[in-house]
Amino acid sequence: MAAANRKTVVKKVSSELPYNEDAERVVLGSAMLKKDYCLDVLTSLEEEDFFVGKHQLIFRAIRQLSERNATIDVLTVAEELDNLKELENIGGAKYLAECTNTVVAASTLTFYIGIVQDNSVLRKMLTTIRDIDSEYRTQEIENINDFILDSENRFKDSIAKRKISQFVTTKDIAPEIEANLEKLQDADNESDVIGVTTGYERLNQITQGFKPGELIIVAARPAVGKTALCLNFAHRIATRAKKAVAIFSLEMSKEQLFNRLVAMDSTVDAKNINRGRINSANDKMKVLNSIKILANSKIYIDDTPSIKLNDIITKSTKLQAHEPDLGLIIVDYLGLVQIATKGKAPDSRQEEVRRISLALKALARDLKIPVIAVSQLSRAVEKRDSQRPVMSDLRDSGNIEQDADIVILLYREDYYADKKTSKAANKKGGQLTGAEKYELAKEQKEKELGSEIPGNASYTEVIVAKNRSGQTGTARLFFYKDYVRFDAPTPEWEAAMNAIADE
Repeated sequence: MAAANRKTVVKKVSSELPYNEDAERVVLGSAMLKKDYCLDVLTSLEEEDFFVGKHQLIFRAIRQLSERNATIDVLTVAEELDNLKELENIGGAKYLAECTNTVVAASTLTFYIGIVQDNSVLRKMLTTIRDIDSEYRTQEIENINDFILDSENRFKDSIAKRKISQFVTTKDIAPEIEANLEKLQDADNESDVIGVTTGYERLNQITQGFKPGELIIVAARPAVGKTALCLNFAHRIATRAKKAVAIFSLEMSKEQLFNRLVAMDSTVDAKNINRGRINSANDKMKVLNSIKILANSKIYIDDTPSIKLNDIITKSTKLQAHEPDLGLIIVDYLGLVQIATKGKAPDSRQEEVRRISLALKALARDLKIPVIAVSQLSRAVEKRDSQRPVMSDLRDSGNIEQDADIVILLYREDYYADKKTSKAANKKGGQLTGAEKYELAKEQKEKELGSEIPGNASYTEVIVAKNRSGQTGTARLFFYKDYVRFDAPTPEWEAAMNAIADE
């Protein structure tokens, strides 16, 4: 049978599922003729990919022989089928010999394997559609949205095999890498950023930005500032890099998030914005200007509480279709994401987290954009002498740590203890912690200004504890809690802190 376009060899019968008996026979015959062909068949197909019952039995015999490292040819396959009491059911050794009558080249075998695969996927797709249609017509649908999402995911699962990729050689990859390098050299990237900018130079130096396909975990204890930092990422990417950003907020309403964004953009106290008590004409002008800036940015917020994982995946995919320039997805937070289960529920929270983190990683790779998931640290960090977090402090850390490309941990010394300047004043500069240096530098600056530094600032360590594609390290930022805003230290602050350390 001559090789032809697959569209011409897919059998389509309204009352039956599609299959191609000739292609199945050629594939099995080739597997019994040559070892290399057999390996191609076994690594590309499964028993269920064959529609004809006797072909499934022949493939099963070939696979079992392969698992025992036995010779595979017409005689050994016939013997294996005889042991399985199935030789007569496939038409005997005569039919096996007929399968081997057509000798094909390696490239032609790949074509026939593709035909078998395509028909298998098409059958699964059509069967899934029929099942969904039958369920809709015969069963009571309690929640139409859940039914739609479940149906969509079942449909996606039915065609998932088409995504299975084959090996490619380095020769095939090289031109793409070379073109990408030239593109990066020509681009005016902030601090040699490869992905989207974090908005902070030091953090960019460590991470090279948030890269396409990465899963980034941002973790801290409650009220340390993890949501605030992610909002700062979103704000800077949307307003400076001009990229669209999606935020799934499971704890806070869209109004609360927007008010926070206004506060960080305008540097007006968030409490006053929330209460509507903006008395200063200057503050009112700053707030209105920030609202206008944010209205013109592409920040998309979904504040569905206890959102299901399938919803996140579906909505993100649809948003990217609408916004091809989608640069970042933020899920706040991991612990509140729900899994819609049909059948057996996860055995434990660890298993549930494993599924969620794997799915978010797959989402990042499928959409080719970074995904940030906010996570909590366990209480164990508060019981140690040193409260500076490590990756094992992540809740359900084994799965999260494994799946994440970047893990960012936040540490604020003032969160755990009130570091008074009087305690620091008796220490030498080299003995001071970062927070103590900050407090002394702050005190000196306030004396110079004759007033307090605004914003209720706190010294924060942004610790990159894992970076799959680069270095780890710490970026030091100031968290202005009143404005829900993170900023890098100015050169003057750095100089003041360095001067204290040298004392």
